[in-house]
Amino acid sequence: MSGEEIAEKVMRLVAELRQGGGLEKAYELVALIKTLVPPGVEWGFEISRQPGVSYIAEGGRIIALSTTRGEFGPFMETRIREIALRDLPPQALARVAKDPEGFVAELAKHLDEWRARASPSHPLRSLIDAFLRHISRG
Repeated sequence: MSGEEIAEKVMRLVAELRQGGGLEKAYELVALIKTLVPPGVEWGFEISRQPGVSYIAEGGRIIALSTTRGEFGPFMETRIREIALRDLPPQALARVAKDPEGFVAELAKHLDEWRARASPSHPLRSLIDAFLRHISRG
């Protein structure tokens, strides 16, 4: 799927969510955007932060990043695990469903920041360029 096609589908889903599209449309939106986000936790896009866990899209997948304080002192323990899209808890999608425009605007800003630093030959570059061009016109 091209960047333009992804942008069109994203804009359609945003409109449906604005009209009360519900949780199913929020899952569809996250499924689409996860294909755009470059790999690596450092460039992952945070979908939601819940107590003790952040849900992040990165490299075509969803990860749950858990941070806990160690039993003996000020040490932090971090765990990363890949989860299926449907394993995202409904409360993690509340922001997506409530403010889809804001969610997509944050994604576009995040991708634009990545693009400013990424190599022109990165495999995702043309896809993200096309997505950002098209979404900014929408």
